[in-house]
Amino acid sequence: MKISSLGWVFVLIFISITIVSSAQAPPPPKPKPAPAPTPAPKPKPAPAPTPAPKPKPAPTPAPKPAPAPTPAPKPKPAPKPAPGGEVEDETEFSYEMKGNKGPAKWGTLHAEWKMCGTGKMQSPIDLRDKNVVVSNKFGSLRSQYLPSNTTIKNRGHDIMLKFKGGNKGIGVTIRGIKYQLQQLHWHSPSEHTINGKRFALEEHLVHESKDKRYAVVAFLYKLGASNPFLLSLEKQLKKITDTHASEEHVGIIDPQKLSFESIHYYRYSGSLTAPPCSENVIWSISKEIRTVSSKQVKLLRVAVHDASDSNARPLQAINKRMGSH
Repeated sequence: MKISSLGWVFVLIFISITIVSSAQAPPPPKPKPAPAPTPAPKPKPAPAPTPAPKPKPAPTPAPKPAPAPTPAPKPKPAPKPAPGGEVEDETEFSYEMKGNKGPAKWGTLHAEWKMCGTGKMQSPIDLRDKNVVVSNKFGSLRSQYLPSNTTIKNRGHDIMLKFKGGNKGIGVTIRGIKYQLQQLHWHSPSEHTINGKRFALEEHLVHESKDKRYAVVAFLYKLGASNPFLLSLEKQLKKITDTHASEEHVGIIDPQKLSFESIHYYRYSGSLTAPPCSENVIWSISKEIRTVSSKQVKLLRVAVHDASDSNARPLQAINKRMGSH
């Protein structure tokens, strides 16, 4: 279709108006920039957890009082010494060399017996002639006794002939001091030795002074003829053996029958040879060796019912002691 000239005029006018309108129209407002997003608030740090309160320590219990220590058992008192200083009950010690109550242990068994382990003048000793100082000032060894009522007693390791109330005779006098005979007993084999030689039997006559000092006169026996004095006691010894009795009445005995006098003897200061081993003893050992039968020696051992075949204390150190007449 053909457009007339008038039509083109209208078209041009419309286009011009449109262009002018477009030119004069204000530009659209620029869009405001979107506001920056509000940053999310930083999360507050979680509060640190409140530490659980430390548990209070349990109260320390008051310490229990220590139990009272068990009191040590009171030591058994030592057997009481008999007249003559030695104990009458010898079951508290033994002669077993390796036993808990043997000679090496005597000094530990009772406080009253400590001298058995610590003493320096203990008995018995070996009587050696090379150690002897010969002196004539001692005088002859003499006795003066009276007949006395006696008992024979098994002490546990030996047989003791006890003079009741002590023999009221003078007994022996040594260095001006009078000693009364209290008891006599036997050891087998002998406790003292002479120049290293031991004998079958040793007899001890134990005397006591008024101030509790002791004088022991000892006789050594070799095997041979029977001893008359022991023969007179044989009946009582056999009775003790057969009945296990501890003591038997003997009757009147005259100690003078022991034929006491001796011109030659050894003398030294020593101790009792059995507990408590007191060191207040004057020893006089006769150089005259007597005889005893093997049967009599055996009877003395069997009568005590002692398992040991000896009741002789081991030899002790001499420590420069010895005299002889």
